Amino acid sequence: MKKLLYILSLSVAFVSCKKWVDINDNPNSASSDKPSAEQRLPPLIAQFCDGYESSGTRAAFLTQQLAVSIPSVPTSNNNWNLTRWYSNTSSANWPWQCWYVNAAVNITPLIEAAQRVEAWHYIGAAKIIKAWGFGTLADFYGMLPYDEFDVAAILTPKFDDASYVQTKVLALLDEGIADLQKAQPASAPALSKGDILNRGLVDNWIRLAYGLKARYLNHLSKRTDYNPQAILDAVSKGPQTEAQSTVMQYVDEGPSVPSAAKEALQYTNTATTGRVTKLYTDYLWNTYTGAPTGASNRVDPRIRLLLPHMQLGDGSYKASQGVDMASELPKVGPKPYTYDANTNKFSDKDSVYIVMRKTPYAPAAGQRVQSTGTWYTLRGAKGLLVTNAEMRFIEAEVQFRQNRPAEALAAYKAGIRAHMMHLGIAADTINAFLASTSVVQVPGSLTLSHIMIQKYIAMSFSVENWADMRRNDFCADAAGNYNETTGVYKGYRRPSHVFVEAYPNQTDWPRRFAVASYEVNYNIQQLLSANPNATKPTYLNEKIWWDKQ
Repeated sequence: MKKLLYILSLSVAFVSCKKWVDINDNPNSASSDKPSAEQRLPPLIAQFCDGYESSGTRAAFLTQQLAVSIPSVPTSNNNWNLTRWYSNTSSANWPWQCWYVNAAVNITPLIEAAQRVEAWHYIGAAKIIKAWGFGTLADFYGMLPYDEFDVAAILTPKFDDASYVQTKVLALLDEGIADLQKAQPASAPALSKGDILNRGLVDNWIRLAYGLKARYLNHLSKRTDYNPQAILDAVSKGPQTEAQSTVMQYVDEGPSVPSAAKEALQYTNTATTGRVTKLYTDYLWNTYTGAPTGASNRVDPRIRLLLPHMQLGDGSYKASQGVDMASELPKVGPKPYTYDANTNKFSDKDSVYIVMRKTPYAPAAGQRVQSTGTWYTLRGAKGLLVTNAEMRFIEAEVQFRQNRPAEALAAYKAGIRAHMMHLGIAADTINAFLASTSVVQVPGSLTLSHIMIQKYIAMSFSVENWADMRRNDFCADAAGNYNETTGVYKGYRRPSHVFVEAYPNQTDWPRRFAVASYEVNYNIQQLLSANPNATKPTYLNEKIWWDKQ
């Protein structure tokens, strides 16, 4: 009774104060209904890109683009665990938190603010971001709360399977396209006022939506409802040039004014411990099994941009060696190292595995360059999110599956060209490489492996590489065993330090990410109701819906 009286007293007090609260409302203070659509969109884009690109970094460890340096065997190190295909609840948290807490909950308020002023283009952009975020994480985790995620009265939302989420995602993309095609009244804010991603270019947002449709529809390549023509139709309306691609431009404020809120996500995420792998270097050097070769081979011009290089004593540069994930090295290293300017030497032989950050940040005259960094890991780098290069490789894959080798070859070459153009490589250099025997020249010689390995390079640090690897079964045969003859991703082997609790059999591969600890700790009943195996180690090798035949 005392508790009830106390609550009633508080209620009276709050009612009595309401009038005072109303008349003292500060229009300059934060509240849910004050920020306009153009004020809400920039942080939403920034938070989405953080979660999206961080998902890509995590996937890069799983797909063996990235390795990690370690002083000893730190089983608690998330990135090291990811290299052994172990995504624990801790490493699973940030993409989940960044999306749900920092981004997704702000989409409806943005749409409501935009509706009040008929800012249809903001509504369209918000719906595309919502579709993009849920589509990405549904494929990443395999299941997640969708229908009930933002219902205020529900503290333990149910999980929806990724197959259901995809239907919602595709519908949202269509709605977003329709909103972007509407004419806004003159009183509505122009999209350019709040768009830090596509610079207010409405056409780019529409092409982004179609590009995402092509991506998600192409995930169905194992299924009977795979629709090649629908994918090609979406591709034709997606980005066709570099300028039409959706690219996040990060900011380099210099060594004295660093801002983690502006710098490239891959600069932040790879830090000083990230290393490239042998798989990645083999693909770039064209030394994998079945790589195109002949009398007029040329070195891929992307090597100098995508692999960190170290300056040698004679002033020349040497590319980083790649960590062989199937060797014994990942169990104990590679070890971190330091540089002594007085002796001009490094502290450990593992310096051949070069750090991915440019070091020093601004070399002085005569100062040795310890690492050139990479195009993606410079502080002011670009994030290639949905590009014309990706569209060309999707087209190449679809045409190949439709037994149209000439069309597939043309799209395969166009994809390589588009990625090189994004990197700023000169046209004559691109032309020379594309005309060489390091690139397939004859339609009948083109394989799915050639297409997907080039796409793997063009999609560096993208979560899409993991989606592609899963639906193409890595480098395994129909029985699930590693088979370099029939496998697509030549050289992608089980790591020597594989997390055997999750992958006890040679036919087990990384199929889904662990569930975030928040759901395990606070929503366990709904989690286990959706999948009773969700807390078991072997949950990580369970195929998600489009990965099944």
